[in-house]
Amino acid sequence: MKIWLRINRLDISCSWTFVYNHLKEAFEQEGHEVYSDITKPPTDPEEYVEFWWTDPAVWSWSPLPTLFRVGYALSEAHSLLKAQKNAIIRNVACCDLLICPTRFAATAFLEAPLDVPIEIVPFGVDPAVVYPVERVWDSTVFRYLHMGVAQFRKGSYMVPEAFIKAFGSKAGVHLTISSFRSTEEGENLEKEYKSHPCIKFYNTCHSTPMSMYEGHHVLVSPHLSEGFGLCVPEAMATGMACLVARHSAPLEFFSSKYGWWIKMSEDYVPVSKALTDTPGFWRLPDIESLVELYRYTFAHRQECKGKGEAASSYVLQNLTWRQTAAKIVDVIQRYCTVQVSTWK
Repeated sequence: MKIWLRINRLDISCSWTFVYNHLKEAFEQEGHEVYSDITKPPTDPEEYVEFWWTDPAVWSWSPLPTLFRVGYALSEAHSLLKAQKNAIIRNVACCDLLICPTRFAATAFLEAPLDVPIEIVPFGVDPAVVYPVERVWDSTVFRYLHMGVAQFRKGSYMVPEAFIKAFGSKAGVHLTISSFRSTEEGENLEKEYKSHPCIKFYNTCHSTPMSMYEGHHVLVSPHLSEGFGLCVPEAMATGMACLVARHSAPLEFFSSKYGWWIKMSEDYVPVSKALTDTPGFWRLPDIESLVELYRYTFAHRQECKGKGEAASSYVLQNLTWRQTAAKIVDVIQRYCTVQVSTWK
């Protein structure tokens, strides 16, 4: 298959770009021809599946004839951002097929005034982290990691608060908060907790995600909402047990076989607190549940190890980028009635 893989811009520190690069590599590994020049179209666009990935509000479909049009998109809320709603609906309506990484991520599109077929194909994990890491589970220091972009939607503020409630300044336990880019919330958290002897902050742009995963035992994700949540399966792939909020997209690929669910509270906050001008509410994770899980996992390290091993096996068998690429091609072939000789 010839795939014209599209994105509006490439930014090394942006998760849109991470996914784009992994899709490109995976499609090519599966034997497909990928055109990825973002400045100009291919010379024979009519032979290509035009495939857009990024925020659908900024998609710009080619006026040239193409073989088929596919969008890959997600939403972290049940409603679309009001200011971008018309642009999103207009751009998605141009698709012959829309693909979303989870059912949760598809909700806003399924409930929008669209008459476009929608299929679910999950994201994968970075090939560089798809193997279990040898960790010393009975090490002197037991290490927790909060990874991604430090922000309210990720529940980042709960991570150090619950950690201190659980351990105080106890020796033998450590928390790392690692953000792919600087955020106001991340800067505020660092100011508040930087003097704590057991908490450290990192900007992951200065290191590889793998170097962060392999140096820790348990991932902490008390998110309020996730369209997918790449850090959870990436950590699982390395053999980390995870503490995950029982909410949104991770419900579709995570279970208590691979870690522990953080219980949800009876408290709610407006989605607009994180996504400007977006209707709806998010349920907050229960911070006391996270406190209890910190203490439990610290005291049951071999159980953490076993869940991490099960998590790695599951991801290797079900959630790699090559599997993502293969499933996307299968879905396209089901919907596109035009078959060409270059298709496998």
